[in-house]
Amino acid sequence: MSDDLKLYSQAVKSKDYKKASQYAIAIAKSYHESKETNKAIDQLNQAQVYIKKSGDLSLLYTASHQLGMLNVEIKKYSKAQENFQNALGTAQQLKDGTLVKEEYMNLASSYSLAGKYKKSIEFADEALSLAISQGDTELQQKCYQLLAEYYSKDGNARKSAEYKAQYNLLVKAQQSEELKKREVKELQQHIAKAGIEKRATQSKLTEQTKILQQTNDSLRLIENSLRVTEDSLKEVEAISKNRQMAIDLLQKDKELADVRIKEQETRIEKEALVRNSIIGGSLLSLALITVLVINYRKKIKTNEKIDQQNKNIKSSINYAKRIQEAMLPKIDQHPGIFDNSFILFQPRDTVSGDFYWLSDIKNGEHHGDIAFAAVDCTGHGVPGAFMSMIGINALNGLVNRGITETNRILDSLDQEIRTALRQDISGNNDGMDVALCIYRQRERILEFSGAKNPLVYIQDNRLFQVKGDVHSIGGVKNKHEFLFKKHAITIDKPTLVYLFSDGYKDQFGGKDNGKFLSKRLNKLLLEIHHLPMKEQMNILQRTMDEWKGTHDQTDDILVMGLKLDPSNQ
Repeated sequence: MSDDLKLYSQAVKSKDYKKASQYAIAIAKSYHESKETNKAIDQLNQAQVYIKKSGDLSLLYTASHQLGMLNVEIKKYSKAQENFQNALGTAQQLKDGTLVKEEYMNLASSYSLAGKYKKSIEFADEALSLAISQGDTELQQKCYQLLAEYYSKDGNARKSAEYKAQYNLLVKAQQSEELKKREVKELQQHIAKAGIEKRATQSKLTEQTKILQQTNDSLRLIENSLRVTEDSLKEVEAISKNRQMAIDLLQKDKELADVRIKEQETRIEKEALVRNSIIGGSLLSLALITVLVINYRKKIKTNEKIDQQNKNIKSSINYAKRIQEAMLPKIDQHPGIFDNSFILFQPRDTVSGDFYWLSDIKNGEHHGDIAFAAVDCTGHGVPGAFMSMIGINALNGLVNRGITETNRILDSLDQEIRTALRQDISGNNDGMDVALCIYRQRERILEFSGAKNPLVYIQDNRLFQVKGDVHSIGGVKNKHEFLFKKHAITIDKPTLVYLFSDGYKDQFGGKDNGKFLSKRLNKLLLEIHHLPMKEQMNILQRTMDEWKGTHDQTDDILVMGLKLDPSNQ
């Protein structure tokens, strides 16, 4: 490590920041191996300073990733999550899908270790989406396993069982695929071996045929000799005993040759049988290959069917989008105070878990007042859209039944959501965060109640924020009875009112890939509140686009703006 320290100092002095960063990372590794984790963390933090000066994204990713791993090791999970989030942003800039998936998994793991299972589920779900789109079955399997574990720890047994079933199906599919590959390989090896054996048998048969031919030639020569000998015996009456013995010996050789010929013929018959068996085996192998080809074609048809199902799903989601858009209120149907307003509504997916709501109050002593709300349901996409439809119907029903106090509306909405989702017995924890206002035009009073979400308003160039209550609508039931509070703001001068979900302030982006945050949003609203409402919306949209840059949209975005001017009423 002493050499690295010396080279590190030289690089810093010569302002070679890339080399300084590399040596700093190497020194941090040595500290870690020596179990001096805190020194390793300090060294990596210093490395990041030089990396930013060098502009090397690969080194920046390495430092952020290693810092995350070290902070997990010393159980500083919040710091580790920040490091992994930075590493994720850098991996996205590098457009390295493998690194992006790894950091989603690291974030899921670190939030799980910190006991924040909902965040773990969110990042594991992102990793799963990438794994499916990239055909990474190994990561799919791991994601299904982790999601089953996280949902179980979060108390959602139904979702846990769903992901466990997905995991088991994927494992079985992989095992089946590996078995097929192994069978094909064994079949190919068998065919190759049969070919070698067939060629060896044919060579042996050729050699034995030559031997048989030579034997037959020898026998013909012997037979000719025997004829000559017999002719000589007819002509010669006396022959010596030695000559007779030679004749007998030749006769025995002929008999022995006959026996050998029969043995050879028997061997040839056996080898022919073996050859026929090999041919039969080859035909069987061909049949097996045919079966595999048929199965492959079936698989192609199955994939085509899955593609069609995906198209049907997309079509259904687009239809759901049209339904959701039809249910959302139209500003032009509420003339008057909404003539000077805007709604910035930008779903993350095709359909949204955020929704806005407007309603004229047409009954009782509050006739002529108007209610409006910005609502953020659990989740986004299709699950969030289902919740938004339930929320819109519930709010309309409550106002129609004559419930026209903001706090009473939220109390009743909480009960309706719990009843609709049977949360007391189903274990379902879905809910929504709400910022709800009613403007009493005659009294010039703006009433507000909030379930987590705040109200922001500006009067005399000063920004005020009224926080919502800490409880959501629906979700985990409170141990003690809870009622929402009502706040009243006097509208005796021009007032700008803003309601929003958490999608805008929680969007990741900027140079450091951090969140936009409420402080930055409030500052922006104060800077632009004097402009026309439509121009304010354009600035909010443009600011968010610049902030996101190349990053994906994190959540649904909803911002409502409304100017109340008592002098115009």
